[in-house]
Amino acid sequence: MKRFSILVILLLNIFSMAYANERGLFWKLKAPNGSTHYLFGTIHTDDNRIIKFLPIVKKSVSASDLLVVEITLDNHSQNLLMKDHSLISDLTENELNQVKKLSEFHVMYFENAIRMKPWLLAIIFDSPKPHTEFNQDYLLMAMAEDLDKEVLGIESSQEHFATMDSLSLDEQLIMLRAVLKKTEKERLSDYNLLMKDYLSADVDQIRHTDERLTGKLLPEALWAKIKVQLMDERNKKMVARIKELSKDKQLFIAVGASHLAGQDGLLNQLKQSGFKISPMKAFE
Repeated sequence: MKRFSILVILLLNIFSMAYANERGLFWKLKAPNGSTHYLFGTIHTDDNRIIKFLPIVKKSVSASDLLVVEITLDNHSQNLLMKDHSLISDLTENELNQVKKLSEFHVMYFENAIRMKPWLLAIIFDSPKPHTEFNQDYLLMAMAEDLDKEVLGIESSQEHFATMDSLSLDEQLIMLRAVLKKTEKERLSDYNLLMKDYLSADVDQIRHTDERLTGKLLPEALWAKIKVQLMDERNKKMVARIKELSKDKQLFIAVGASHLAGQDGLLNQLKQSGFKISPMKAFE
């Protein structure tokens, strides 16, 4: 919400009565074959309010065979940078000065920042400065490794970035410029709003807020062009892979909380596939 991971952040706005009342970030799943699994909706931040897990989280990881995350921390640097291009030739002097300022704020080398894909740089710059590397995703993966559990990415690096990479350079620059125009106060206000929704454990509201905040960075037609691919289509692929993996392994699944909500969300799709779901508490 790995930061990437990215990723992050894209969603539908309409909810039916059949699933609108689902509330919770941490769920126990009972599969049709009787096996038990866990689903945790994450947010990609190191905020102290949501990284102090209750013991039940570690117990659930320990009881599982496999930690399934959106994307593993393999070397995918080749998917983060533009090939033989830099933003020097695309941005004005004032915009480049803003990139330099935000690069310093996020402890990034300016020389690396100007070679990053503009859509990814926009997501990083639109996020609060991390104080540590210990965000939820990192902590869960470290926990799994300490317990000698395998960690698997539900998506490949290419799949994870495919939709945003499909945007033209000009379309990506629209997104980056929208972020560069935001004040620090505006960025902090957006983050606090999303954290408020996350702490309420209302996944429908999290998804709605994600959509509204992301939609502000893109023209309406462009946002409509990509949001179905970013959420609906990815969610279907995620559920298909969860169902396949759950046939012979017990899973602890950790994906961005927005993927849980909505008619196409993981909770609704898994229920329709015969999984029984019950909420649990992950942190105080």
